Amino acid sequence: MKRKIICLLGITLAFIMVLCACSDSGKQESAGKAEKDNNLPVQCSLKLSPDEFPEIDGATALAPYYEAMAAAMLDIPVEEARKYVRCSTTDGAFSNLISGDADMIFCSLPSEDQVKEAAEQDVEFYCTPFLNGGFVFFVNKDNPVDSLTVDQLHDIYAGKITNWKDVGGDDEEIIAYQRSEGSGSQTGMYRFIIPQNEIMKAPQERMIEDMGGIVDAVASYKNSEGAIGYSYYYYVANMHYNDRIKLLAIDGIIPGDDTIADGTYPLINQSQVIIRKSDADNEILRKIIDWITSEEGQKLGEANGYVRNADL
Repeated sequence: MKRKIICLLGITLAFIMVLCACSDSGKQESAGKAEKDNNLPVQCSLKLSPDEFPEIDGATALAPYYEAMAAAMLDIPVEEARKYVRCSTTDGAFSNLISGDADMIFCSLPSEDQVKEAAEQDVEFYCTPFLNGGFVFFVNKDNPVDSLTVDQLHDIYAGKITNWKDVGGDDEEIIAYQRSEGSGSQTGMYRFIIPQNEIMKAPQERMIEDMGGIVDAVASYKNSEGAIGYSYYYYVANMHYNDRIKLLAIDGIIPGDDTIADGTYPLINQSQVIIRKSDADNEILRKIIDWITSEEGQKLGEANGYVRNADL
Protein backbone atom coordinates (compact mmCIF):
# COMPACT_ATOMS: atom_id res chain seq x y z
CA MET A 1 0.00 0.00 0.00
CA LYS A 2 2.79 2.39 0.96
CA ARG A 3 4.58 1.58 -2.27
CA LYS A 4 1.41 2.41 -4.23
CA ILE A 5 1.02 5.71 -2.39
CA ILE A 6 4.69 6.60 -2.96
CA CYS A 7 4.36 5.65 -6.61
CA LEU A 8 1.20 7.73 -7.01
CA LEU A 9 2.86 10.70 -5.29
CA GLY A 10 5.84 10.36 -7.59
CA ILE A 11 3.61 10.33 -10.66
CA THR A 12 1.65 13.32 -9.35
CA LEU A 13 4.80 15.32 -8.64
CA ALA A 14 6.20 14.48 -12.06
CA PHE A 15 2.93 15.58 -13.67
CA ILE A 16 3.00 18.88 -11.74
CA MET A 17 6.62 19.47 -12.76
CA VAL A 18 5.71 18.93 -16.42
CA LEU A 19 2.81 21.36 -16.10
CA CYS A 20 5.07 23.96 -14.46
CA ALA A 21 7.72 23.49 -17.12
CA CYS A 22 5.12 23.92 -19.86
CA SER A 23 3.73 26.99 -18.08
CA ASP A 24 7.22 28.53 -17.69
CA SER A 25 8.00 27.73 -21.30
CA GLY A 26 4.79 29.43 -22.36
CA LYS A 27 5.59 32.47 -20.23
CA GLN A 28 9.10 32.68 -21.67
CA GLU A 29 7.73 32.32 -25.20
CA SER A 30 5.10 34.99 -24.51
CA ALA A 31 7.70 37.30 -22.94
CA GLY A 32 10.01 36.78 -25.89
CA LYS A 33 7.19 37.42 -28.33
CA ALA A 34 6.17 40.57 -26.47
CA GLU A 35 9.73 41.82 -26.56
CA LYS A 36 9.95 41.00 -30.25
CA ASP A 37 6.62 42.63 -30.97
CA ASN A 38 7.86 45.86 -29.39
CA ASN A 39 10.45 46.01 -32.15
CA LEU A 40 8.02 45.32 -34.99
CA PRO A 41 6.75 48.20 -37.13
CA VAL A 42 3.49 49.86 -36.15
CA GLN A 43 0.72 50.50 -38.67
CA CYS A 44 2.07 52.03 -41.86
CA SER A 45 -0.22 53.48 -44.50
CA LEU A 46 2.69 54.17 -46.87
CA LYS A 47 3.76 51.05 -48.76
CA LEU A 48 6.67 51.03 -51.21
CA SER A 49 8.23 48.41 -53.43
CA PRO A 50 11.98 47.72 -53.23
CA ASP A 51 12.38 49.51 -56.58
CA GLU A 52 10.68 52.62 -55.21
CA PHE A 53 12.53 52.63 -51.91
CA PRO A 54 15.32 55.27 -51.82
CA GLU A 55 18.94 54.83 -50.80
CA ILE A 56 18.92 55.45 -47.04
CA ASP A 57 21.85 55.96 -44.69
CA GLY A 58 22.34 57.43 -41.25
CA ALA A 59 23.76 57.68 -37.77
CA THR A 60 24.23 54.70 -35.47
CA ALA A 61 21.81 56.00 -32.83
CA LEU A 62 18.99 56.33 -35.38
CA ALA A 63 19.54 53.01 -37.17
CA PRO A 64 16.78 51.18 -35.23
CA TYR A 65 14.30 53.82 -36.41
CA TYR A 66 15.07 53.79 -40.12
CA GLU A 67 15.46 50.00 -40.15
CA ALA A 68 11.98 49.67 -38.62
CA MET A 69 10.68 52.29 -41.04
CA ALA A 70 12.03 50.32 -44.01
CA ALA A 71 10.39 47.18 -42.65
CA ALA A 72 7.06 48.97 -42.27
CA MET A 73 7.07 50.50 -45.73
CA LEU A 74 8.36 47.38 -47.51
CA ASP A 75 6.11 45.13 -45.37
CA ILE A 76 8.94 42.76 -44.44
CA PRO A 77 10.65 41.75 -41.17
CA VAL A 78 13.23 44.16 -39.73
CA GLU A 79 16.02 41.60 -40.20
CA GLU A 80 15.29 41.49 -43.94
CA ALA A 81 14.80 45.27 -44.17
CA ARG A 82 18.36 45.91 -42.98
CA LYS A 83 19.69 45.00 -46.42
CA TYR A 84 17.80 47.98 -47.87
CA VAL A 85 19.49 50.58 -45.63
CA ARG A 86 23.03 51.48 -44.60
CA CYS A 87 24.57 52.76 -41.39
CA SER A 88 27.72 54.61 -42.39
CA THR A 89 27.62 56.69 -39.17
CA THR A 90 27.07 60.45 -39.25
CA ASP A 91 30.15 61.56 -41.16
CA GLY A 92 29.87 58.78 -43.75
CA ALA A 93 26.15 59.37 -44.20
CA PHE A 94 26.63 63.07 -44.93
CA SER A 95 29.41 62.27 -47.39
CA ASN A 96 27.15 59.77 -49.16
CA LEU A 97 24.28 62.27 -49.32
CA ILE A 98 26.57 64.93 -50.78
CA SER A 99 27.99 62.56 -53.40
CA GLY A 100 24.56 61.18 -54.35
CA ASP A 101 25.25 57.69 -52.99
CA ALA A 102 22.38 58.24 -50.54
CA ASP A 103 19.03 59.92 -51.17
CA MET A 104 18.00 60.39 -47.54
CA ILE A 105 19.86 60.24 -44.24
CA PHE A 106 18.85 60.17 -40.58
CA CYS A 107 21.21 62.23 -38.42
CA SER A 108 21.52 65.28 -36.22
CA LEU A 109 21.96 68.66 -37.89
CA PRO A 110 25.13 68.91 -39.98
CA SER A 111 28.34 70.43 -38.67
CA GLU A 112 29.82 73.61 -40.16
CA ASP A 113 32.41 71.49 -41.96
CA GLN A 114 29.71 69.25 -43.45
CA VAL A 115 27.73 72.28 -44.66
CA LYS A 116 30.94 73.66 -46.17
CA GLU A 117 31.76 70.34 -47.85
CA ALA A 118 28.26 70.27 -49.34
CA ALA A 119 28.50 73.85 -50.60
CA GLU A 120 31.73 72.99 -52.41
CA GLN A 121 29.71 70.40 -54.37
CA ASP A 122 26.77 72.82 -54.92
CA VAL A 123 24.64 70.83 -52.48
CA GLU A 124 22.32 72.27 -49.85
CA PHE A 125 20.69 70.24 -47.10
CA TYR A 126 16.94 70.10 -46.53
CA CYS A 127 16.39 69.10 -42.89
CA THR A 128 13.16 68.07 -41.16
CA PRO A 129 13.09 67.38 -37.39
CA PHE A 130 11.11 64.29 -36.42
CA LEU A 131 12.16 63.00 -32.96
CA ASN A 132 13.31 64.59 -29.72
CA GLY A 133 16.64 63.46 -28.34
CA GLY A 134 19.04 64.53 -25.66
CA PHE A 135 22.75 65.28 -25.72
CA VAL A 136 24.06 63.67 -22.54
CA PHE A 137 27.19 63.49 -20.42
CA PHE A 138 28.15 60.50 -18.32
CA VAL A 139 30.73 59.58 -15.69
CA ASN A 140 31.74 56.41 -13.93
CA LYS A 141 29.08 55.36 -11.42
CA ASP A 142 31.61 55.67 -8.56
CA ASN A 143 32.09 59.37 -9.26
CA PRO A 144 30.25 61.32 -6.51
CA VAL A 145 29.36 64.17 -8.88
CA ASP A 146 25.74 63.88 -10.07
CA SER A 147 25.17 67.21 -11.83
CA LEU A 148 27.12 69.82 -13.77
CA THR A 149 26.18 73.13 -15.34
CA VAL A 150 26.70 73.98 -18.99
CA ASP A 151 29.30 76.55 -17.92
CA GLN A 152 31.19 73.91 -15.94
CA LEU A 153 31.15 71.55 -18.91
CA HIS A 154 32.46 74.36 -21.11
CA ASP A 155 35.35 75.01 -18.74
CA ILE A 156 36.16 71.30 -18.39
CA TYR A 157 36.46 70.92 -22.15
CA ALA A 158 38.28 74.22 -22.49
CA GLY A 159 40.90 72.86 -20.07
CA LYS A 160 40.13 75.45 -17.39
CA ILE A 161 38.71 72.97 -14.87
CA THR A 162 40.97 69.95 -14.55
CA ASN A 163 40.10 68.45 -11.15
CA TRP A 164 36.79 67.07 -9.91
CA LYS A 165 37.21 68.82 -6.55
CA ASP A 166 36.55 72.11 -8.36
CA VAL A 167 33.00 70.96 -9.19
CA GLY A 168 32.15 69.29 -5.89
CA GLY A 169 33.85 65.96 -6.41
CA ASP A 170 36.93 64.16 -5.14
CA ASP A 171 40.50 65.35 -5.57
CA GLU A 172 40.86 63.53 -8.87
CA GLU A 173 42.10 64.52 -12.32
CA ILE A 174 39.33 64.97 -14.88
CA ILE A 175 39.87 62.64 -17.83
CA ALA A 176 37.78 64.31 -20.52
CA TYR A 177 37.16 62.05 -23.51
CA GLN A 178 36.20 63.45 -26.90
CA ARG A 179 34.80 62.03 -30.13
CA SER A 180 36.34 62.25 -33.58
CA GLU A 181 35.70 65.22 -35.87
CA GLY A 182 32.63 64.83 -38.06
CA SER A 183 30.88 62.48 -35.65
CA GLY A 184 27.39 63.42 -34.54
CA SER A 185 28.54 63.54 -30.93
CA GLN A 186 31.36 65.98 -31.65
CA THR A 187 29.01 68.18 -33.66
CA GLY A 188 26.66 68.15 -30.67
CA MET A 189 29.54 69.18 -28.42
CA TYR A 190 30.22 72.24 -30.54
CA ARG A 191 26.53 73.09 -30.80
CA PHE A 192 25.61 72.75 -27.12
CA ILE A 193 28.73 73.23 -25.01
CA ILE A 194 31.79 74.80 -26.59
CA PRO A 195 32.79 76.29 -29.96
CA GLN A 196 35.26 74.27 -31.99
CA ASN A 197 37.96 76.94 -31.65
CA GLU A 198 37.74 76.86 -27.84
CA ILE A 199 37.87 73.14 -27.12
CA MET A 200 41.16 71.83 -25.76
CA LYS A 201 43.21 69.50 -27.92
CA ALA A 202 42.83 66.02 -26.46
CA PRO A 203 45.65 63.44 -26.38
CA GLN A 204 45.18 60.77 -29.02
CA GLU A 205 44.26 58.15 -26.41
CA ARG A 206 41.33 60.32 -25.30
CA MET A 207 39.92 60.70 -28.83
CA ILE A 208 37.38 57.92 -29.40
CA GLU A 209 36.32 56.90 -32.90
CA ASP A 210 33.05 55.07 -32.21
CA MET A 211 30.07 55.74 -29.96
CA GLY A 212 30.36 52.55 -27.97
CA GLY A 213 34.05 53.15 -27.35
CA ILE A 214 33.51 56.34 -25.37
CA VAL A 215 30.95 54.63 -23.12
CA ASP A 216 33.29 51.70 -22.50
CA ALA A 217 36.23 54.03 -21.84
CA VAL A 218 34.38 55.88 -19.09
CA ALA A 219 33.11 52.59 -17.65
CA SER A 220 36.37 50.68 -17.55
CA TYR A 221 39.41 52.97 -17.92
CA LYS A 222 42.00 52.28 -15.21
CA ASN A 223 41.35 55.74 -13.76
CA SER A 224 37.68 55.62 -14.71
CA GLU A 225 36.46 57.45 -11.62
CA GLY A 226 37.91 60.59 -13.17
CA ALA A 227 36.54 60.03 -16.67
CA ILE A 228 33.74 61.90 -18.44
CA GLY A 229 32.25 61.41 -21.90
CA TYR A 230 29.23 62.39 -24.00
CA SER A 231 26.82 60.92 -26.52
CA TYR A 232 23.10 60.84 -27.31
CA TYR A 233 20.49 59.68 -24.83
CA TYR A 234 18.91 56.96 -26.99
CA TYR A 235 22.26 55.34 -27.76
CA VAL A 236 23.45 55.26 -24.14
CA ALA A 237 20.10 54.23 -22.66
CA ASN A 238 19.00 51.70 -25.30
CA MET A 239 21.77 50.60 -27.66
CA HIS A 240 24.92 50.50 -25.52
CA TYR A 241 23.77 50.51 -21.91
CA ASN A 242 26.51 49.98 -19.33
CA ASP A 243 25.76 49.77 -15.63
CA ARG A 244 29.22 51.09 -14.81
CA ILE A 245 28.28 54.62 -15.87
CA LYS A 246 25.66 57.15 -14.81
CA LEU A 247 24.11 60.01 -16.73
CA LEU A 248 24.75 63.45 -15.30
CA ALA A 249 22.00 65.94 -14.62
CA ILE A 250 22.61 69.19 -16.49
CA ASP A 251 21.73 72.36 -14.58
CA GLY A 252 19.96 70.05 -12.11
CA ILE A 253 17.76 68.30 -14.72
CA ILE A 254 18.27 64.56 -15.20
CA PRO A 255 17.96 63.34 -18.83
CA GLY A 256 15.04 60.94 -19.28
CA ASP A 257 12.08 60.26 -21.53
CA ASP A 258 9.89 62.75 -19.63
CA THR A 259 12.38 65.62 -19.42
CA ILE A 260 13.38 65.17 -23.07
CA ALA A 261 9.76 64.94 -24.20
CA ASP A 262 8.67 68.11 -22.40
CA GLY A 263 11.86 70.02 -23.22
CA THR A 264 12.89 70.72 -19.62
CA TYR A 265 16.22 68.95 -20.11
CA PRO A 266 18.57 71.73 -21.29
CA LEU A 267 20.32 69.89 -24.13
CA ILE A 268 17.51 68.84 -26.47
CA ASN A 269 18.75 67.48 -29.78
CA GLN A 270 16.14 66.95 -32.47
CA SER A 271 16.82 64.08 -34.84
CA GLN A 272 16.58 65.06 -38.48
CA VAL A 273 15.62 63.37 -41.74
CA ILE A 274 17.82 65.06 -44.33
CA ILE A 275 17.75 65.15 -48.13
CA ARG A 276 19.35 67.36 -50.77
CA LYS A 277 17.41 70.60 -51.24
CA SER A 278 17.33 69.92 -54.97
CA ASP A 279 15.29 66.77 -54.20
CA ALA A 280 12.73 68.53 -51.99
CA ASP A 281 10.00 68.03 -54.61
CA ASN A 282 10.77 64.34 -55.19
CA GLU A 283 7.42 62.58 -54.73
CA ILE A 284 8.71 59.47 -52.95
CA LEU A 285 11.02 61.39 -50.62
CA ARG A 286 8.24 63.86 -49.85
CA LYS A 287 5.82 61.03 -49.00
CA ILE A 288 8.38 59.44 -46.67
CA ILE A 289 9.06 62.71 -44.85
CA ASP A 290 5.33 63.34 -44.49
CA TRP A 291 4.87 59.85 -43.05
CA ILE A 292 7.79 60.19 -40.62
CA THR A 293 6.31 63.40 -39.21
CA SER A 294 2.79 61.91 -39.06
CA GLU A 295 1.20 60.18 -36.07
CA GLU A 296 2.17 56.81 -37.52
CA GLY A 297 5.81 57.86 -37.85
CA GLN A 298 5.87 59.19 -34.31
CA LYS A 299 4.34 55.97 -32.97
CA LEU A 300 7.03 53.99 -34.77
CA GLY A 301 9.62 56.01 -32.87
CA GLU A 302 7.91 55.40 -29.54
CA ALA A 303 7.57 51.67 -30.28
CA ASN A 304 11.33 51.51 -30.73
CA GLY A 305 12.22 53.45 -27.58
CA TYR A 306 12.58 56.98 -28.98
CA VAL A 307 10.96 60.16 -27.70
CA ARG A 308 8.44 61.76 -30.05
CA ASN A 309 8.90 65.32 -31.26
CA ALA A 310 6.80 67.52 -28.99
CA ASP A 311 6.07 69.89 -31.90
CA LEU A 312 4.40 67.21 -34.05
